[in-house]
Amino acid sequence: MGERKVPEPFVVEPWWERFGDEAVALLRSIAQNPDDAEPRLALADFLEKAGEVDRAEFIRLQVEQMPFRQGQVRCDIQEWTLREQELLDQHEKEWLAGLPEGLEWFFWGGLVEGVEVGSVADWQQAVGVVDVRRVVWQGGESLFLEHAQLLAGLVALDLKYNELGDLGAVALAKSPDLTNLRVLNLRDNRIGKAGAEALAKSPHLTNLRKLDLYGNEIEDAGAEALAQSPHLTNLRVLKLKKNELGDLGAEALAKSPHLTNLRVLNLEDNRIGDEGAEALAKSPHLTNLRELNLSSNGIGSAGAVALAQSPHLTNLRELNLSYNGIGSAGAAALALSRHLTNLRELDLEFNGIGDAGADALAKSPHLTNLRVLNLRNNGIGDAGAAALAQSPHLTNLRELNLSYNWRIGDAGAEALAKSPHLTNLRVLNLEFNGIRDAGAEALAQSPHLTNLRVLNLSYNGIGDAGAEALKNSPYLRRCRIVT
Repeated sequence: MGERKVPEPFVVEPWWERFGDEAVALLRSIAQNPDDAEPRLALADFLEKAGEVDRAEFIRLQVEQMPFRQGQVRCDIQEWTLREQELLDQHEKEWLAGLPEGLEWFFWGGLVEGVEVGSVADWQQAVGVVDVRRVVWQGGESLFLEHAQLLAGLVALDLKYNELGDLGAVALAKSPDLTNLRVLNLRDNRIGKAGAEALAKSPHLTNLRKLDLYGNEIEDAGAEALAQSPHLTNLRVLKLKKNELGDLGAEALAKSPHLTNLRVLNLEDNRIGDEGAEALAKSPHLTNLRELNLSSNGIGSAGAVALAQSPHLTNLRELNLSYNGIGSAGAAALALSRHLTNLRELDLEFNGIGDAGADALAKSPHLTNLRVLNLRNNGIGDAGAAALAQSPHLTNLRELNLSYNWRIGDAGAEALAKSPHLTNLRVLNLEFNGIRDAGAEALAQSPHLTNLRVLNLSYNGIGDAGAEALKNSPYLRRCRIVT
């Protein structure tokens, strides 16, 4: 991606002044290569030698999590590890000492790198005291673009919910100060075809790795513009949920030779049917995909068959086809696929696969790597639950969702309880089914469910006897039971 051009003069927050030129040199090295772990770890070593053991630990913990947070502008503190939260609680006031108190600062990779602002004045104040690399803008419209120099040096920019429209997107795309940008969130901004075309034509976005346009109005023409862009070849994540793309938009993306580096493609809720799914399945340009989300479209069994038979999707780890209409035939096709053996998560919620579809999935020798299987609201009954329970191919499952399958009753619950193949389950969701006391008692008495951490049995017909059995189960002592 190249070395980041650091805005001059290079500024560091007051906390670092006590450590002298060596610390500033290390901080500059990080500023030049913000995605690299090594300069940050070198800084942690320096701090440890200087007696700042907690700050060194905090940096190392955050560096360890960086690969999992790269697509975010700001990582919610609630998603941090407990130790990260503890250290920040203890030292936040100290580490932020000397910075303007009216601004909402946030940490990234152990350093103060980001700020949430709602006015140009706040933004200007922030860049005067910190090398700001991440910004969440909440000021509405595009007034900040009159001060384009504020964008210089940013690696991540969150502009969601700002009503930018096409004019804002066009102005943003013209800015030469975006060359360092890796992450751009433009969710819900009323951006249409013209805005998408401007972004696609921008020579300043060549370092972009993640582009989120969820909830805009780019339609098939906007998708085609993005697909034809020679400037977006470094994209790893492309999120286009709810943009009215249709089959034509899916086909344009599928034909793009510029999107070969994509790892994540989200096309949820875009009126894509079987033709669009078939185009994606046939694309030789999407071989690096790890996650494909086609939820809430109009894909039927033919689209599922095409995806299942694709030799180009062998690297998929996550496939989301929830809220389509693939039926039992589509589920059977996925189960028979030799190309989907790397799947870790499969989401088929609300697809009408029934017992036949569940049985097909259970019998599949190709889905042995599944960790998460969501079959919520699929018309599955006791027979389908029993088939899943008896499957020797689902031993790696950690989460199984069979909620809202009201035909699953005591017999289905008993089959799941007796299964020696589900011993690795951590989460079992049986909400809104037809399970009574007998089923609850069977689950409570199962020696195979000792690894469960969450068991959801809410909105069933479980009475006092079943609830008491669950409460006193010697096998579910570490499990949070919801009834």
